[in-house]
Amino acid sequence: MSTTMAMIKKFSITAFCALLFALAACQSRADWEGVYLFSESLGEDPGGASMLVEYRLELGADRCLLAISGYQSDSRIRCTLDAGAESAIVRFRSYGNGEVKNIYGVQVYQVDEPLFTLRHARDTGALITEWGALAPDSVEEKTGNYFVRQ
Repeated sequence: MSTTMAMIKKFSITAFCALLFALAACQSRADWEGVYLFSESLGEDPGGASMLVEYRLELGADRCLLAISGYQSDSRIRCTLDAGAESAIVRFRSYGNGEVKNIYGVQVYQVDEPLFTLRHARDTGALITEWGALAPDSVEEKTGNYFVRQ
């Protein structure tokens, strides 16, 4: 009988730890939910008009969408989110139409390829972006303060 009780105790502890781990993972994702914006300035066109591209990331319980719009840009990307307490990795899933190729028939990103990672600076808490497969034209530094949470 004591062997059975010991096994039940081990199982209970294991199940409890698994539940805590699952709750922590859900909480980490919830901490990242919201809308994030990055506005990229490409300078001015020959007529003096500003050339801007806006990156809008929407993260929700079952939602990861990246909209890129502005100067010569109009893309919708469905993404997946690998979120932890320290960072959130935004990965390519498909374009808005469900295809993995862009409107020109080119597969720019591989499925599950990291587009970029968001994290909070340990010392200041500032939101840091580390670019991956997605690298905006005007970005000179791979890591920096780009996205702003709304």
